[in-house]
Amino acid sequence: MARGIDRMTCSRSLVLIAAGRVVGPCLLLACAPATPTPAAAPAPEIALPAAPAPAVATRVLLPRVQPRSIWTVSAVTQLKVTGAALPTGVSNAQRVDTRAVVSMFFDRSATGALRGSGQIDSFTVRSSITERIAESAKQSTAAAIAAQARPTPLLIDALIDSTSLRVVTRPPLVNECDRPEVSAMQLARELLVRIPDGVAENDQWRDSTVTLVCRNGMPLTVYTTTRSTLEKLSQETLVVKREINTKVEGKGGTAFRAFELVGSGSGSQRIEIAASSGLLERLQGTSTLTMQVVERIPPGTPRLQQVLQRVELRAERQR
Repeated sequence: MARGIDRMTCSRSLVLIAAGRVVGPCLLLACAPATPTPAAAPAPEIALPAAPAPAVATRVLLPRVQPRSIWTVSAVTQLKVTGAALPTGVSNAQRVDTRAVVSMFFDRSATGALRGSGQIDSFTVRSSITERIAESAKQSTAAAIAAQARPTPLLIDALIDSTSLRVVTRPPLVNECDRPEVSAMQLARELLVRIPDGVAENDQWRDSTVTLVCRNGMPLTVYTTTRSTLEKLSQETLVVKREINTKVEGKGGTAFRAFELVGSGSGSQRIEIAASSGLLERLQGTSTLTMQVVERIPPGTPRLQQVLQRVELRAERQR
């Protein structure tokens, strides 16, 4: 009876072998009588793969609402005039420092367009002309600067898209020509940066705008083309570089004294944006603009002047 059991065990083992399964004990013992199977050794531990690294952002997707924030914006403008002689006592080299504290909030669209509101505080202008006038009048420089400061907030509305860039007062100014508020709004304009959804590192996009301004009683049309490049994209920061080309033209005056101005220039800006909020953290930029001004007083010969304007711009968000 035992031999019958042994033969059955061997037959089952051979069937298992034919089926490609685990080899039975009868094969190892040449179909000897079955003996207890020794305990199997524990299976070696298999190392699990390391957890994947956090995903790195590859496309821009900024929030639709940017909360109210405060920035300090400043610009140093240097002017050098050559050509026809200037009036007595007026230097051909001038410097103007402007500074403002700007607070704004924005709504943002998928195209990167921004629409917002806010105010400009503590706007001041300090110029070399003002300082010389103060010295000649025996006034302190501080008093001259205070005379150029705006004591009350200036309420503003702002908009930027691919074809428009403007900041206007609320309510709008009746006449913007040679108003100090216009210089303050110019500083606030620099805080508007359009970044479309979906752009990746090294992608570029272009904006073209036309702006009407007024300087020294002369209406001017400013054509601006901005080429932006996303130089860096991480989970913390976006770095945008802007290359800006500008053309200016305008005519003004009267039949007895007419002016004509044409100019062109270029500049660059480096801008850091917080990836989590979409807010501008800091901006640094420089630009150069060369203008030709023709003054005509009949029946005399036209007077020609060339104005070289250099601007250094800084902006930083206040914590």
